[in-house]
Amino acid sequence: MDLSKELKVALNTGKVEIGYKVSLKIASKKKAKLIVVASNAPESLFVKVKQAAGSEVPIYKYPGSSWDLGGICGKPFPVSTITIIDPGESAILKVQEG
Repeated sequence: MDLSKELKVALNTGKVEIGYKVSLKIASKKKAKLIVVASNAPESLFVKVKQAAGSEVPIYKYPGSSWDLGGICGKPFPVSTITIIDPGESAILKVQEG
């Protein structure tokens, strides 16, 4: 599966939130279906997201950097987390937790 392509489809057809603070809010409310975290995100950020998500929300560690995630989102700045609320027409929820 091409994760970058599926992320773009989810961004265009589903409901996706960008950013660490928003991810924490949505995860704590258990509305997230998947959280994607950049590989270069600080370990403390990853731990906080994992705690907020609990065991109900899968977390995927994206192999690229936060700049790569920002580029996929069409943003001119780094993006540490992307929260999938509704995947739309993408198959992004089929990625493995990791």
